[in-house]
Amino acid sequence: MTASLATTPKRGRPSRREPIFESALRLFRKRGFHATAINDIGADADVTGPAIYAHFTSKGELLAEAIREGCHRIGSALNEALAADDLSADEALETLVRAYVRVALENSDMNACYVLELRHVDAERRGPLQRAARRLCDLWREKLIAVRPELGPEQADTMVQMAIFSIVSLCMMPSHIDRESLVALASQQVMHGLLGAAAIPARD
Repeated sequence: MTASLATTPKRGRPSRREPIFESALRLFRKRGFHATAINDIGADADVTGPAIYAHFTSKGELLAEAIREGCHRIGSALNEALAADDLSADEALETLVRAYVRVALENSDMNACYVLELRHVDAERRGPLQRAARRLCDLWREKLIAVRPELGPEQADTMVQMAIFSIVSLCMMPSHIDRESLVALASQQVMHGLLGAAAIPARD
């Protein structure tokens, strides 16, 4: 997601945060937020449960920070993919779609937890994550309307939401297709949905 997010101060050794994030998201996705204990995350990440509190004040903060880190990765990937200034409107949209598909699949646990577990994040931390999601949708809409100016903003928004959800749904189910083939297939299908849908005339 393209804009920076407010973060809480980082504590503890940064080198331990990554495995803690990965273990937490994997277990939250598999068992659910409430059924996952701090000690479970510690055991999976090969640290003691109490040691996690050197990095995070609570399990809710850990969930929020893990999702925030995933959002940062998505934003960085999209910014890098769209950095070229010589892309046509069609190329920019396709580049955005493919980059998002790839980074979403690479962070599938984060995407699944965003959909399933964000409600467990307190409102103060949840707000920036939701605003980042809105900015991501705005970026998609901008690139889509540049290709299809006949679309109204509400129809473009709906098409973007459908496209993003279709990608997120891939993060919530196992696939036996190899990663590169899945990226290509999902990108093709999303582009077909965005470009193939007829514009709906605005009501009077």
